[in-house]
Amino acid sequence: QQIHDLLVYAVVGEDPPNDGIAEPGMVVSVRYDDTGDTESFLIGVPGTELGDTTVYSVQSPLGAAILGARPGERRSFRLPSGAELSVTMLAAVPYGLHNAQMR
Repeated sequence: QQIHDLLVYAVVGEDPPNDGIAEPGMVVSVRYDDTGDTESFLIGVPGTELGDTTVYSVQSPLGAAILGARPGERRSFRLPSGAELSVTMLAAVPYGLHNAQMR
């Protein structure tokens, strides 16, 4: 069981610093300003399978917009349809810390 858990929850490389800034390797929580809905996702490499965690790359519209944001900052981005969305960054924690809290 220990080996299974190590493989399932393995993190390759180092976590970014726990400074609350949205960057690759961070699980970011945002609020969509028009609806009030919230979403949490990892800024990382698309196609990475991390259980229920959604992964957005820094090249995605949302990933690019939120990159470098601090809690409370509002950012806007355009969807491929041309619609503009505004989000407020609520929190960002390193994936390893987020993963440990979820266990």
